Amino acid sequence: MNILRSYKRTRLFLWVNITGLAIGLATSIMLILFIINEWSYDKHLVNNERIVNLVTIVDDNGNIRKNGITLRTAYTELPAKVPGIEAATQIYDAGNIEAINNLEHFQNLRLIFTDPDFFKVFSLKFVEGTPQTALNDMNSFVITRQKAEVIFGSASNAMGKTLKIDGGDVTISAVVEEFPKNTHFSFDVIGKIPQYMEDYYKGLEFNTYYLIKPDIPIANVTASIEKEYATLMKPWAANFGAKAYGITQNVTDIYMHSLADSRLWKRSSTTFIWLLSGLTLFILVLAITNFINLFMAQGETRMNEIGIRKTNGARVQDIIGQFFREVSLIVFVAFAAGFILAVVCTPYFADLIKKDIDLMQLLNPIFIACIIALFIITVILSAFYPAFYLSRYNPLDILGKRIKFSKRRLNTIVVVFQSVITIVLISFILIINKQTTYLQNIPLGYNPDGVMCALVTKDISKSYDAVKQELLSLPEIKMVSGGHHIIGEGCSGQLIALLESKEKGLSINEYRIMSGLCELMEFKLQEGEFYKEETPDSIRQIVLNEAAIKMLGLTYPVVGKQVYYKGTSEIIGVVKNFYYDSPANSIAPIVLTRVRGAGLLYIKYDEHVSRRTAQEVTVNALRKFDPDFYLNPMWSEDIYKAKFDTIKTQGKVIMISSFLSIFIAMLGLVAMHLYSTMRRIKEIGIRRVNGASVENIFTLLTRDIIIWICIAGAIAMPIVYYFATEWLNNYTNRTTLGWSIFLFPILIQYIIAISVTSLVSIRVLSRNPIEALKTE
Repeated sequence: MNILRSYKRTRLFLWVNITGLAIGLATSIMLILFIINEWSYDKHLVNNERIVNLVTIVDDNGNIRKNGITLRTAYTELPAKVPGIEAATQIYDAGNIEAINNLEHFQNLRLIFTDPDFFKVFSLKFVEGTPQTALNDMNSFVITRQKAEVIFGSASNAMGKTLKIDGGDVTISAVVEEFPKNTHFSFDVIGKIPQYMEDYYKGLEFNTYYLIKPDIPIANVTASIEKEYATLMKPWAANFGAKAYGITQNVTDIYMHSLADSRLWKRSSTTFIWLLSGLTLFILVLAITNFINLFMAQGETRMNEIGIRKTNGARVQDIIGQFFREVSLIVFVAFAAGFILAVVCTPYFADLIKKDIDLMQLLNPIFIACIIALFIITVILSAFYPAFYLSRYNPLDILGKRIKFSKRRLNTIVVVFQSVITIVLISFILIINKQTTYLQNIPLGYNPDGVMCALVTKDISKSYDAVKQELLSLPEIKMVSGGHHIIGEGCSGQLIALLESKEKGLSINEYRIMSGLCELMEFKLQEGEFYKEETPDSIRQIVLNEAAIKMLGLTYPVVGKQVYYKGTSEIIGVVKNFYYDSPANSIAPIVLTRVRGAGLLYIKYDEHVSRRTAQEVTVNALRKFDPDFYLNPMWSEDIYKAKFDTIKTQGKVIMISSFLSIFIAMLGLVAMHLYSTMRRIKEIGIRRVNGASVENIFTLLTRDIIIWICIAGAIAMPIVYYFATEWLNNYTNRTTLGWSIFLFPILIQYIIAISVTSLVSIRVLSRNPIEALKTE
């Protein structure tokens, strides 16, 4: 309570100080936790420093393609040739599957196929079963404890039970703890790599990992792995006239610094992490400079107290100790409030940005050491001015009011600095919003509205023609087709070449589709036609996009020309470029090939049909062909919208951080304006008594703020230009930096600053000037 008495006259400053620092600290803690969590991926893995991953590099005549997947021989043959390998395993990502337990359907279970040594490379905690017997045969499957509890009630109940997966029965042979969320891949169910994959999957299909023996230089072993894999790749690459080799990377580098991409892996962006790090630093500096500046201003209001204490015998070190104790307690309160805010708000923040944030990182020794250091720095810088500078004055000079202070320069620097940060953050909100809008408005080249695709069972696939007729008989359904790929998601990788240069294969993506799918998705023709249902299978035809025609160097018209694609194939049509990958990237070459079997069913509904109705009529129709069918719909609109998740997440983080930063800056601006205005209370009274109008006084009080923001704007504009240009360069398709990006933030800062300080000015101007002149 002594502190409250000490700050009785400036209690507003005290609570503004605590509030601003607490909010700034809480925001910084949330961002730091997220950053630490991103950098912590795979660090929890046992022997993570000895686990390496192999990626494949294919050089197609200068066209470099990097794949996170390898040949099967990287597991079956390579380890025997490299003595330094302790264990090896491969993973085949089977995607999300449906599991049936009696009559209950459980969807979206992530299934991976792997080898028995998986449990040597990746140490997992076994709740039930043992790693030696977990994958004894093809029908033995491992399940995570979380899914075992959902499906069977408990881990022990799951042992020995049967699940129906993809039409076949499998037995649960073990239950394991799931990986932590900060692992670069995840799974719900594990099976042994099937024999048919061994026999028929001769291309790049598997993610490969090696555990290196201890006490052997890892660099020597990885060099041997790369050398042997290059030898294994030669026959495969020779089929396409290409060169191929492998590069190893540590498992802890996959999430943030991977050399390639894989469908199995989670990936992040170092650009985003550096962006967050910059935001965190901005907010911390903003909150701490605010706190220090206000506390130093408060020190001057206690000069009489310092003079009286020194007159009564207090030594300089006594006054220094008093200020440091007070500041330490105030900073501690602010830090405690910040921690509580962070713990309460972090789960909501994580949900908002759709990222995982582990609160246990609060116990990380490095994090704790940083917070302690930050606490000490804040205390020292805040208490230094009143403790060491003000306490040195002679008590007679203090009490005789012969000391004049001039903190105008410091106040100016702090306000300009805070305004620069605010303008930069507002600019980035506008830039991200403009880039997102730009990408969303790029013509897709197809129409995803009202289109649903769903995995179908073998019974439905075999009866495709009858299924199609049944669905088309429903008034809610306009068109039906099928395929093997989800439009807007992953493709197959293939090679294509001109007939006269078969040995010079070029990389191309592939969508395997059925006739009618191009019309259903409303692809646009550049030339020729799409597939016709009556065309015999013996005729090899392909449809290419414009990017593929350009890559091959063909000139229009191209319909009827032949190219080498899995044999001699005739081009029957050219589809206009459509965005099947992210609209942020350029459109890559793709070939649409025709298949007969429907692994996926595509249905286009009438525009007036709701999703719920669409799913109900579809399930009722399909259960006539498979009574156990359970619909797991994927809507093309949602697939397209998901492509903007990353940029929207970045926008949300920056927007939240910016609003809080602006709030902190405005708290400081209000308090400093109040402080400087109160110091000029007699000047204001004299001016008003001498005839100055309220408008003139208001202009006088706000003129400095306008000047400061002009200076801040001039400093902020080149900063915004540099960082905005760097950020936009990450996108092939990007918006332009218009004048509004630079001027609107300055205007907004004007409005905010004038609005919040006007309340203080109006309050002072509403007082009777005679009363102001009577105050001491």
